Amino acid sequence: MSATEVENFTRNVSRATNLGPDAEGFAADVLVVGLGPGGATAALALARYGVRVHAVSMYPWVANSPRAHILNQRAAEVLRDLGVEDEVLRTATPWTDMGDSLFATSLAGEELFRLRAWGTGDERHGEYVRQSPSPMVDIPQPLLEPILVGAAGRNGVTLSFNTEYVAHEQDDSGVTVVWRDLRTQQEVTQRFRYLIAFDGAASRVAKKLDLPFVGELARAGTVYAQFEADLTKYVAHRPSILHWIFNRSAGVGEIGLGLLRAVEPWTQWIAGWGFDATAGPGDLSDETVLTRIRAFIGDPDVDVSIIRTTTWYVNEQYATSYQSGRVFCGGDAVHRHPPSNGLGANTSIQDAYNLAWKVAFAVRGVAGPSLLDSYSHERVPVGRQIVTRANQSRRDFAGLRDWFDRDADDPVAAGVALLKERTQQGAALRDRMYRALQLKNYEFNAHGVESNQRYVSNAVLDAPDTEAAGWSRDPELYAQPST
Repeated sequence: MSATEVENFTRNVSRATNLGPDAEGFAADVLVVGLGPGGATAALALARYGVRVHAVSMYPWVANSPRAHILNQRAAEVLRDLGVEDEVLRTATPWTDMGDSLFATSLAGEELFRLRAWGTGDERHGEYVRQSPSPMVDIPQPLLEPILVGAAGRNGVTLSFNTEYVAHEQDDSGVTVVWRDLRTQQEVTQRFRYLIAFDGAASRVAKKLDLPFVGELARAGTVYAQFEADLTKYVAHRPSILHWIFNRSAGVGEIGLGLLRAVEPWTQWIAGWGFDATAGPGDLSDETVLTRIRAFIGDPDVDVSIIRTTTWYVNEQYATSYQSGRVFCGGDAVHRHPPSNGLGANTSIQDAYNLAWKVAFAVRGVAGPSLLDSYSHERVPVGRQIVTRANQSRRDFAGLRDWFDRDADDPVAAGVALLKERTQQGAALRDRMYRALQLKNYEFNAHGVESNQRYVSNAVLDAPDTEAAGWSRDPELYAQPST
């Protein structure tokens, strides 16, 4: 292709319109199933590359609960390239309010220690700024998804909500898809050149493809209680989106701490705690949940309004292939893990960005099918890494509980007393706690995990052997560009 042809290819938005079947009987070039962060990014990117896209979601609109919220620099760069970063920055909680992460007996109670997170601390901030012009921000899914979906629609994507994927069959030239209108229960059969699925951890498309998976599902359980309460006086002077609570209401499991997560600073929150997945979450009545929330806050009189209480389970599972023929999966459909490290939506966005230009090149006839094979080769190692990292970050909380005096009536209070002792035992305990806290940088300041994707595939000329090339610094903590 000439330089002019390449420019026209990447800028040809006007051709991304879906006005009905083309001469070959295709309703659109690509069907995208799922309109979460990954699916919406894929649809938007494809449309901007001049591809006709139909995107469907089984839900009536975007996410109705906060879900993922951290947006890291690599994902922000993708959104910059797709023309929506400025709108995201106007909507999100800014970087400066994200990172003074607190560990305390309650939000109003005694602060035990804190960790500057997400590259906000003096020690790491310069590295983050040097790595990328895009800042980290905090933007929950109900705020991010309308931006992405709206941009996709403005760029010519045909959007269908209340639309459920049923089945598909593929052949050498395309994919025949059956989908159902959930309002009328009417089923429709249409043809597309390619099918892309970002349809979540219970992905029907991944199941239909019989993608190979490694790992386990539902190995631990967590309760999330979303609530409204004005906690400004406890947080505004030490802003953070995550607060970790040591007290008897903190639940059980490998984390063993309570969580207060800011959704809309500082008036809408999530309280989280663990439970044994084999035993179930126990009593989740409003009265019991309210008692626990107030214990986390440390103020029995605070005005709290519960919005909803839900449970979710910790997965540790990833696919070893993301594709079969003309059908591709991405996001939670192929890497299933807890929200530790804030990697879920970010990795889904990056999956979509990696795949979209390759599918666009195939649709336009710029590249052959072998280019599409590079999607799994490049993204499977990333999916495996983030599943492993997110689950290890949960396990790494164990060291922060070593100072509990488990024989005491109140293990936390007794442990705090031991922690303060001016004795050799107290000093040793403090040293052990400090080392455990430093280990949490692998969750809260893991710049390398977020940025160090080095691809080895047939799409990369003279791709280096990542292991042989080595790393000059810890590859999980520190971003190290290599191109």
